[in-house]
Amino acid sequence: MRDVGKVKSALMFAALAQYAGCETVVYCVQDGADAVTKGVIREEGKLPPGVPTFEQRLAEALEAGVKFQLCEQVARNRKLTKTDLIEGVEIAGGIQLIAYALEYDGMLFF
Repeated sequence: MRDVGKVKSALMFAALAQYAGCETVVYCVQDGADAVTKGVIREEGKLPPGVPTFEQRLAEALEAGVKFQLCEQVARNRKLTKTDLIEGVEIAGGIQLIAYALEYDGMLFF
């Protein structure tokens, strides 16, 4: 993962949106798959005290009830199955992202 900071920002805003009452889905494509693949991004114990880690931001988003989905084609290309992913991640076809764009009032991209 090239920019863990962007991933942590996406997770933070997703949790905030969910707590604000918005139905929130993080749909991961391309390198975003690293964020939902077990053990790929690890920051625990590597940052100064007080700086949130990827693991903390992910736990916050999951606790808030944020839904996570991984693009089906990306999963195939990377040979990822549900057992490779963090608990609760769904593998969804690319058309699902299009449906979200048409259905929801707002979307954020990172």
